[in-house]
Amino acid sequence: MIKRLKVKNFRSLKDFEIEFGKFNVLIGRNNTGKSNIIDVLNFIREGFTDMIGRIFARRGGYKEVVFGGDEENDIEIEVEFETNFLNSNYNFVYNVQISNELVVKETLKITKNNEFVGEIPDLRWFGNPPYICMEKNPDVKRIQTLIKSCEIEKKFKTMDNGIDRGAIFGMLVCKIHIYSIIPQNIKPEYPEAFVDKYLTLDEDCKNLALFLLKLSQQDKKKFERIKELLSGIIDEIEDISPTIEGKRIYLMMKDKNFDKYFYAESISDGTISLLSYISIIETSEKPDIICFEEPENFIHARLLEAEEIKERRKDASIELCFATQEIESWLLGCYEEVLKEAKNEEPDNVEDPVALLEKHERKIRKDKNFRYNKISDGKRIAQNNELKHFEHSASFKRFEKILQKFNNN
Repeated sequence: MIKRLKVKNFRSLKDFEIEFGKFNVLIGRNNTGKSNIIDVLNFIREGFTDMIGRIFARRGGYKEVVFGGDEENDIEIEVEFETNFLNSNYNFVYNVQISNELVVKETLKITKNNEFVGEIPDLRWFGNPPYICMEKNPDVKRIQTLIKSCEIEKKFKTMDNGIDRGAIFGMLVCKIHIYSIIPQNIKPEYPEAFVDKYLTLDEDCKNLALFLLKLSQQDKKKFERIKELLSGIIDEIEDISPTIEGKRIYLMMKDKNFDKYFYAESISDGTISLLSYISIIETSEKPDIICFEEPENFIHARLLEAEEIKERRKDASIELCFATQEIESWLLGCYEEVLKEAKNEEPDNVEDPVALLEKHERKIRKDKNFRYNKISDGKRIAQNNELKHFEHSASFKRFEKILQKFNNN
């Protein structure tokens, strides 16, 4: 899992550091840098799977990525990972410094079972995928082969050196997955029905129908579990059916109130989004690092806090990271009557969520002078509605400290 991230001069992050736990929620208004934190992780992953020129080209070039557009500044990223491999605990601290699309410094510090092993200098991995990419690196392939063999412990003793440990780190980086789910891309038919054994979900889940078809054929237990979870949260959904028609595949669902299956175009965006989240979390495996951007879009806040989702998240061996809007928008999802009064079913689209919260709380408390407080009232509402991940997440604690300082001033 990722333990810590330190960034200098990357987009809006001039000098930024954050610690991560197993479950993380990044909270803030638009343009406060949430997406940039997620993009840093994506940037690191791309550095191990693509050429450096293409990585920056996708973002508009170095000038668009470096803080303030100042090409004299270097981008520096330090990320700390930890993992357990063959009953040994490894800690990796990776640092890369980039100047005008050229890597000027790149190191990897390795600790094994709390003992410092050493540092690998001058790696030349980032933006040079043939050296470290999962598909091409011989060290990574060797580890994958050993994992499948019956003599892992014996053979691992012969490969206890820096490069092989570096390959373990390379595997961790390649397990970072960034998802931004767009229901409108999922609903149309998928143009091919060929199921590859190693098929994975696209970052926008566009191939969800094909992915579920693969599961229904190759892992029936997981497929049934996904259906069970969705039906447990949305009572009306009775069945999910990825259906092949000619060379195309359609995602279809059966509503228990009707005798027929409906194409995805007739299903709500929230249901499609929720199915995507469930499919991602249910099929992820250790040491996957899963990041979602704005999961509250299209989905009522209470649905994300359903018991089925909370239990799966608690038991997951993966690391989850969410980037979401200001906490008040999220908390509005707890008040269906308030949203109904505001004639807006999407909490994140409410222009002044604080005003609505205050109005509702004044009515409950019978206190016309009540003023909403982010720290005390935000936490109370979260606790009352079992949104406890806000209180326990490291990001919320930092958010709380900042607000406390603001209030003290």
